[in-house]
Amino acid sequence: MDEQSRVAFTPEEWQIGIQNQLEILRMLWQEHPNLTVSEYAEKKRIMPPGTPYPGQWRNSLTPYLVEPMNNMCPQSPIRHTVIMAGAQVGKTAALENVLLYWMDYEPTAILFISATDDAVQAWATKRLEPALDSCGLREKFAGKGRRTGDNAYAKEFYGGWLRLASAQAAASLRADSVRLLIRDEIDGAPIELKTGEGDWMKVSAARTRAWGSRAKILDVSTPKLIDASLISEAYEAGDRRKYFVPCPFCGREQILEWERFRPVMRDGLLEDAVYECENRECRAELHNHHKTQMLAAGRWVPTARSSSSDIRSYWLPSQYSPVGMYSWCDMYRSYIDAQDNPTDPKRGMQAFVNLSLGLPYKETGTRPDLRKLIALRGTYRRGEVQSGVIYLTAGIDVQRGSEKDPNSPPRLEMEVLGHGRGYKTWSTDYRVFRGPIDDPYAGAWEELNQWALEGGLIYRRADGAQFSPAMILVDSSDGNVTNIVYGFCGRWRSTFPCKGAKVIIADPKKREVGDVPGSIYKRWRIVQIGDADQILYEVNTQFYKQQLYRKLNTIPRQPTEPQASGFCDFPLDYEDEYFAQLASEEQLADGSFRKVRERNESLDCRVYAMCAADVFLMGIIEGLRKAAREAGATLKACEEIKSPHALSWLEQRINIAKT
Repeated sequence: MDEQSRVAFTPEEWQIGIQNQLEILRMLWQEHPNLTVSEYAEKKRIMPPGTPYPGQWRNSLTPYLVEPMNNMCPQSPIRHTVIMAGAQVGKTAALENVLLYWMDYEPTAILFISATDDAVQAWATKRLEPALDSCGLREKFAGKGRRTGDNAYAKEFYGGWLRLASAQAAASLRADSVRLLIRDEIDGAPIELKTGEGDWMKVSAARTRAWGSRAKILDVSTPKLIDASLISEAYEAGDRRKYFVPCPFCGREQILEWERFRPVMRDGLLEDAVYECENRECRAELHNHHKTQMLAAGRWVPTARSSSSDIRSYWLPSQYSPVGMYSWCDMYRSYIDAQDNPTDPKRGMQAFVNLSLGLPYKETGTRPDLRKLIALRGTYRRGEVQSGVIYLTAGIDVQRGSEKDPNSPPRLEMEVLGHGRGYKTWSTDYRVFRGPIDDPYAGAWEELNQWALEGGLIYRRADGAQFSPAMILVDSSDGNVTNIVYGFCGRWRSTFPCKGAKVIIADPKKREVGDVPGSIYKRWRIVQIGDADQILYEVNTQFYKQQLYRKLNTIPRQPTEPQASGFCDFPLDYEDEYFAQLASEEQLADGSFRKVRERNESLDCRVYAMCAADVFLMGIIEGLRKAAREAGATLKACEEIKSPHALSWLEQRINIAKT
């Protein structure tokens, strides 16, 4: 272009052009002022009918949400915000405010993740769509209809896009980089991705790396079990902020701790719940209606040092729920209901701790007190059969050992258990055979075999009666030694492999031998091993552990003999380690067991020996019933033959053998 073809502007034209540009900037500024998320919500968010507070969003209802929401503004230095919360505190609405703000005011690449596919679908249809309509965001979508910029799981708008995914959808977590990552109800998601990519939290967070310090991550969830709580782990990594509110009477700032709530009862029914001020000079009883004043004057206070200066974490229990939503009385009613139904998954203590207190639940199990166990030691020594013993059984636990721990070599551990009337037991012997266990004819197996051949399995009672284990069960649950256990059991009489299992009764109305009364589970089940004649016993280990712990916890030693029915007796020369292993697991509220100590061999041996006793005694009972039937007894009379009759028959056999 030559000099003559250039467009010349007069000073007046330059001035008009500048004024036009300024007018455009002024209009843009009026449309998009420098709003925070909380300010944006009050200006544009309309809550739909059917919500607790329909109409224009008001920060005054939930002032505790203002700070966490504003952390998500682009001008805030906070990169990662974590909210661990109970129910009915507005956490989901706050999350939606953040999402709407970025779609409308700061359009960018956004990824929203919820726990499961069903959770994503429910949120997209019931929460997201009405929220978009309330803020008038449809017109910003880059196209019309599901085939372009607006469908159920993807929204394309001018300047950015939104993708919805579940934590289970691994492919959705690997794609494009995003500036804004929102993860909802993360404790409801699997920790590991099904396709093997690993921790889905790390996989999704990696998508924000390209944005550096400008990226934003918001994690929101109600916690679940403490051992697997991702939101609790994230909360602990932050500065653990708590919302302090002033007492309306004395002004003392404090957090609303659940321990300070008191029920107000009338005629045995809950009428109200009040909070007692922690100030000893005040002790005012605060009612639910005081919350409005208290929340308005509250503030977030960090209670720990964050692992990074750009991470903030918040704990928000349901006692902060605004007036008109979840009241203190409702919350205390939930607490009473949880106490009455402690194991109910929807109403029990875990549900209350998670949903109301906003805390991860730690299952508190019960197990025998070690000092009380040691006090159960009697006056006899190992190897001595006590006067009340009628028959013996044995349980063998197989340990491959640890190459890293010289104190844990490959070995076999065995307990010989005596059984008598009234379900009393006497631990008669406990042995450990060390050596390789990969050959049923060598190593520890052969050491055990030689010991038995030399009379090790022959025990005598004071009156001269001689005993050997009537039945032995050997643990074969370790797949690396299963066939070896099968091979050894084939060498010995009345010795069978076993493994732990929850054995379900196919038809609870048709109970079989070994069924647990009032349960859909059997105590054991016999399984044929291949085409061979050998059988395997599947043992309901949970049942036997429950029975053992009930006895150990509730039946103490009496100062004089005889001991109570169900009493468990032990030799005086058993070491403390034996008892520590016996109490190495704790029973949880649902009846299952969890190891709290690595070594538990004596507990396993005891379980197998207890099951062997049941199987052996039931065999005697069935034999007596068959003999009675053949002798002409009625079917009803045969069914009346039970344990006492079998024990009497065994005692007669012992007396005959003595003479």
